[in-house]
Amino acid sequence: MDIKVIAGIVGLIMTFGGLFVQVGTVMNRLEVLEAKSTPDITPIKQELANIKEQMAILRTKVEQQENPLSGH
Repeated sequence: MDIKVIAGIVGLIMTFGGLFVQVGTVMNRLEVLEAKSTPDITPIKQELANIKEQMAILRTKVEQQENPLSGH
């Protein structure tokens, strides 16, 4: 075996080693992303439902009132 073959084998080993390191880094990043949780939006949903109820009540009150400018 001459120096070119040895250098080629060492180069292949280094390439595969770098590939495994890169795969490990990507897997680590995926685990971090999967571990993140989404915020709890239940209070916002409840507040939105309350606002919709209040709007419906106000709309009903407005529809029941007579318009003083209508002239009827």
